[in-house]
Amino acid sequence: MDRRPARIPEVLHNRNFALYYTGQSLSVLGDAIVPVALAFAVLDLGRGAGALGLVLAAGIAPGVLLVLVGGVVADRIERRRLMVACDLVRFGSQAAQGVLLWTGHATLLSLVLLQLVWGTAAAFFRPASTGLIAEWVEPDRLQQANGMVGLSDNLAYTVGPAVAGVLIAVFGPGAALLADALTFAASAVALSLARPAARTAARTAARTAAKAAEASASVLRGLAEGWQEFRSRTWLWSMVLWAATFHLLALPSVLVLGPAVAKSDLGGASAWAAIAACSGLGAVVGGVIALRHRPRYLLRATFVPLGLYGLQLVALAMPARTAVVAAAALVGGVGVAMFNVYFYTALQQHIPLPVMSRVASYEWLGSIALLPVGQALVGPVAAATSVPGVLLVAGGWMLVSPVVLYLIRSARELRAVDDSPETVVADATPVPAGGVA
Repeated sequence: MDRRPARIPEVLHNRNFALYYTGQSLSVLGDAIVPVALAFAVLDLGRGAGALGLVLAAGIAPGVLLVLVGGVVADRIERRRLMVACDLVRFGSQAAQGVLLWTGHATLLSLVLLQLVWGTAAAFFRPASTGLIAEWVEPDRLQQANGMVGLSDNLAYTVGPAVAGVLIAVFGPGAALLADALTFAASAVALSLARPAARTAARTAARTAAKAAEASASVLRGLAEGWQEFRSRTWLWSMVLWAATFHLLALPSVLVLGPAVAKSDLGGASAWAAIAACSGLGAVVGGVIALRHRPRYLLRATFVPLGLYGLQLVALAMPARTAVVAAAALVGGVGVAMFNVYFYTALQQHIPLPVMSRVASYEWLGSIALLPVGQALVGPVAAATSVPGVLLVAGGWMLVSPVVLYLIRSARELRAVDDSPETVVADATPVPAGGVA
């Protein structure tokens, strides 16, 4: 297989992916607007931080509770149609919030309920999208596809807050949420224009047979099959377990303790804004690197970049000067962005398509579920011990992570695959229970 860097436009020659990518890029930009818009919407209602936390949690909770069911549904029906339906539901929920805020009829209860609707649709959309990319894109173009998606996501969350600020300043929070609604409409239209086709007759036959076999299966059976596929791959569950520790310890330490350190020792909000901006810039750089560099061993290429995330935690613990912390945050952003691209490429290349969405739902739940726990606990733990101590523990774990991950043989030896006929057929056929991909 040719390992030379692929040019960015090549995957966009795939019409279906180009449509998905266009719609999803707009949709993610809308999502990046929402947190700022909701913050000012809640404040305009005369509420405080507790109420804002409730509204934001309402958007997250359905994803944690329903993402596994979403994975089962996405593996049993056409993913594209499910995603269009989810986009239309989210269009309705965000448009309703925008109209209520615009007309002055919004209440805290209405925002919470509509965010629950949004989060429910997102719980079904997320695992379906992971499977859809694997379904539409050739195996040797999956890294490029994931790199482009990751790059657009990072850019969206870099410029989204600024866009939100302009919309809110000129038109109010309601207009920002209406803009988000329009991005979901654009995504639904883009997906509706796609006309997916299986890449080979073998894949089509395999998926048809799998759907027929699952037609009468219960949700619990579907979850059990997805769990079996997930747990049978040491490289997969071990990386998810590592991601759980990242979201429990490292990321909450940055998000919760970082601003506190910036306020007490680095000069305040402006210093933290510079650090956050460098982290976002690093994520963009990491996305570009992942687009251009095609490693033979997908996960091994991420071990050292992931470990370097610990540098900003150690720098905050000292605390170092703002410029040093910002530089460390940039390096950390590079590593996380590279991991996201290579890991999802590995997932889509090595998991059978008929169970892809279920496995992706277990991956997402296992990785993210501990984030709110970490966010809730890191402050009290730091108060009971010390802020530098918590930051050093988190940073130390990240710095030794490359060694720990390298010891997992199936993770360090997992290879990228090409688009050979043998690869496609194997990818379309579920492996026996207990097998290792």
